[in-house]
Amino acid sequence: MTNEKKIPRAKPSAARERAGRPKQSKVAVTSRQPSAEFEQKLAKLVETNRQLKRKIFDLYTIFEISRNFNSVLEYQTLLDSFILTSLAQVSATKGGVFLRENGQTDRIVMVKGKGSGRMPGPGLFFETGSSLLDYLTRLNRPVVTGELMDGLAGKDEKKILKMFHPGLVVPLIHQTRLSGLLLVSDKISGRDFRLDDIEFLSILGNQISVSIENARLYDAEKKATEQLRAAQQQLVDSERLAALGEMSAKVAHEINNPLGIIKNYLLLARRSIRDNVEGRNYTDVVSQEISRIARIVRELLDFHRPNGMTLCMTDVTVVIDDVILLMEQQLEKRKVDVVRRYEANCPQVEASLEHLKQVFLNLIINASDAMPDGGRLEITVKKTQEELSIGFSDTGPGIPDDVIPHIFEPFFTTKQSGQGTGLGLSVCYGIIKKHGGSITYRNTDNGGCFEIVLPTHGKTQEDE
Repeated sequence: MTNEKKIPRAKPSAARERAGRPKQSKVAVTSRQPSAEFEQKLAKLVETNRQLKRKIFDLYTIFEISRNFNSVLEYQTLLDSFILTSLAQVSATKGGVFLRENGQTDRIVMVKGKGSGRMPGPGLFFETGSSLLDYLTRLNRPVVTGELMDGLAGKDEKKILKMFHPGLVVPLIHQTRLSGLLLVSDKISGRDFRLDDIEFLSILGNQISVSIENARLYDAEKKATEQLRAAQQQLVDSERLAALGEMSAKVAHEINNPLGIIKNYLLLARRSIRDNVEGRNYTDVVSQEISRIARIVRELLDFHRPNGMTLCMTDVTVVIDDVILLMEQQLEKRKVDVVRRYEANCPQVEASLEHLKQVFLNLIINASDAMPDGGRLEITVKKTQEELSIGFSDTGPGIPDDVIPHIFEPFFTTKQSGQGTGLGLSVCYGIIKKHGGSITYRNTDNGGCFEIVLPTHGKTQEDE
């Protein structure tokens, strides 16, 4: 057995170890600042990203707003929402919506304003066909007020623009036609309006113009329906009262004949019992009751056909004053305060002076009876278009709603037995109808109100 010696292996030298490794290239690391061009591009990307986010937010907001606007058909509510939304979105403190007056005239007036500061009065408006409005219609986008005040705006238009300067003028276009304007001003930050603000208001203006037209159409349709319903009800009432009037006239004529015979024989009876005091007292009672029947018959005839109607140009306020003077002591005794509110320069009406006195006297007596413990009677006279409106408002308890449709019917009364025949309002109704007018009643928050409407052009119902 041989002894083998292990010979230790020599460790490679450092040089050989380095030689066996792959060579590594040396890279010099140096710090380098971003260039100005890089910073500009980065800032531009950040701004573009911000604008895109703002546009997405604005579009979503407009979508939600448009959906809400289209569901709002109440005209004034829609205008309030539109202005408040516009001011909140662009951070403005004042705004005003200008629309065509009554929907179709050549004037574009402010119909709603919100915010602090001066607002245009009724004497300031934009006139259709002006250079300013033609320019805004063709441009169809918001414009800063400063661009419009020099050269384009007229005298009155410039006054309006100054109240919203510095600000924006947003045209509201509906089917290529300018339907109105939105003016906003005074950003909370004090800065100028940004491009984002202009784009938002431009899109919103196009959306709201459609909603406004829809709301106007709905409002007009609603009013037309109400007027038609009122006209139908008035026609039904007129026909019913006409039938009652015909019947009342026939009854009155039938009563008059035996009534005249009774009066003649009563006169003969009084002569035959000249010395009988008790008998004369009885005949006096009968005579008084016959006179009462005769008065009722006369009122029945007046209801059917007011006689002796001599028409002349009449100042209604003078007639009312004469009746109040006649009732002065009775009104003072009942502690009824009379307040007269006459609109200046009210036109005269062609009417029967005596018959109008009868109507006004009846209404004032009814108002006084409705306030036995005292109260306030307000009489108003005002012009509405081609008509004269006369109102008698008292502070009494009013009339139950289920009773109102019957108050002008003959012999219908809400007074206690023996205090009225139920013909007063019926006669008033007949007189006003013969004048081509109308008389209506409504309950108010403070009591009741009779309103008489008379034509100012002099045409009567008989002429028609």
